[in-house]
Amino acid sequence: MVTQLGLSVMVPVFVCILAGYYFDRYAGTKLLLLFLIIGFMAGGLNAYKIAKATLAMNEREEKEADRKARMERQREVNPMVSKPKQPSRIKKDSDEKLK
Repeated sequence: MVTQLGLSVMVPVFVCILAGYYFDRYAGTKLLLLFLIIGFMAGGLNAYKIAKATLAMNEREEKEADRKARMERQREVNPMVSKPKQPSRIKKDSDEKLK
């Protein structure tokens, strides 16, 4: 993760510096600083996207782990043992009238 983040920030900076240097050399302008700023902005954007994706992935993993833990606790509280249905022992008024 750290290596990916470092490369994602540094590569755009170096590419923009190189492009600015060659552009200045052949065109005779002074745009290296502009290309450097663009490179830093691109590197920052890459870092932001990677950090956001990593946080989202961690959040999904935590939710999945919580869901599994809840299911496990639910299984412990309510074991999957079924008892045969017994007839009701509660007498209703209509049952007493018939007798």
